[in-house]
Amino acid sequence: MQRSWKDLVAEIVSRLPSHFELRDVLKYERELGLYYPNNSHIDAKIRQTLQVLRDQRVIAFEGRGRYSKINAAKPQFSPLIDFTVPLNITSRAQVARLVLETWAEFNLFCLNCDADSLVRLAANTPVADFECGVCEARYQVKGKDGRFSSVIPGAAYQPTIEAVRAGRCPDYLLIEYDRRFSTVVFGVAISGQSITENRVIARAPLGATARRAGWIGCTLRIEGLPMVSVVEPHVVDPATVRERWAANPREPT
Repeated sequence: MQRSWKDLVAEIVSRLPSHFELRDVLKYERELGLYYPNNSHIDAKIRQTLQVLRDQRVIAFEGRGRYSKINAAKPQFSPLIDFTVPLNITSRAQVARLVLETWAEFNLFCLNCDADSLVRLAANTPVADFECGVCEARYQVKGKDGRFSSVIPGAAYQPTIEAVRAGRCPDYLLIEYDRRFSTVVFGVAISGQSITENRVIARAPLGATARRAGWIGCTLRIEGLPMVSVVEPHVVDPATVRERWAANPREPT
């Protein structure tokens, strides 16, 4: 299984002295590129990961590219999501995806076992984008600046329908954030078992001039489905979330 950015950068930090600089971590850019050869924004991911480590009080930022380690027993949950991505990333959607996946790797956890983190799946993995490294439960994480409506964007239509029919639809984690304040506000989980075929709606194929001409995506109708809160304005204890998740009705509606 592919290692997460959380594990990779935290391991690099563990090798460094108590006080270190950004350039000390950037020296490992080529090594990290071996784990993610298709990622053209390794520098940005390193900086984003250090920012999340700072927010979780694993390290402290001392200014001018200098950091120090904090001997914390366990990383703290952080609602902060930093959109100040460096380098020449101009797409607002790409920036949002980059920072959300970094935040998710550090703050989200498995609902089906005691694993305290999720691992990002390889790019273009059908339907799902995160997996538990212990029980292999799969998740699709969706983010939105503002509130979700009764319909959310899905993945490609055909793989989604096939996953529903085979009973292997991933669980969905819907994360609502406020870009004005760079913070996650709410997050809910929906069981993939509750997604039925009639809730999967095909979208029009992409036009001939699109990069993925002919590709058919889908949307998912989620109104009426039971949901469990995983993120609230205050911290929700993972044990409480898992208890609610275990009691959550999962039969299709």
